[in-house]
Amino acid sequence: MIETPRLRLRRFTDDDRDTVAAWNADPDFTRHLAGVQTRAQSDEAFDRWVRHWEEHGFGLLAVEWRETGALIGRCGPQFHRMWPDDPEVGWALDPAWWGRGIATEAGAAAVEWTFGPLGYARAVSITTEPNVASRNVMAKLGFRLHAEVPSEWGTLWVHALDR
Repeated sequence: MIETPRLRLRRFTDDDRDTVAAWNADPDFTRHLAGVQTRAQSDEAFDRWVRHWEEHGFGLLAVEWRETGALIGRCGPQFHRMWPDDPEVGWALDPAWWGRGIATEAGAAAVEWTFGPLGYARAVSITTEPNVASRNVMAKLGFRLHAEVPSEWGTLWVHALDR
């Protein structure tokens, strides 16, 4: 578990599946991700997160608001199939929590974990050009555009940060 002044980042549990499925069914939440998902697709993604932890010893974390324990998003490093060499630090928040600096706070904690205890020398963060909010978070965290990669979602902008 990682704690910041306002947040608690912890491993997901099966009790989180309903919340994750609700996020993945929300067009606002998914507009810069893989798109709206059915419950079955959401559960498949959740299962991939669990396997990532089993295979690599780290992965996406649930983001809780410390004051209430409410599950408000996800953040953390994991390997992205379009960029397998460096862990990708990503984030996604429930739209009700946007605009409060939470992605930056959680992202900073995830970067610190990636470079510190996990021992990686480079982290990437990946998005598409229209996702200005995430690109702004990346800039605040020190990530800089490193590569552009074609994908099924259009061109992915790979931003890199070295330890």
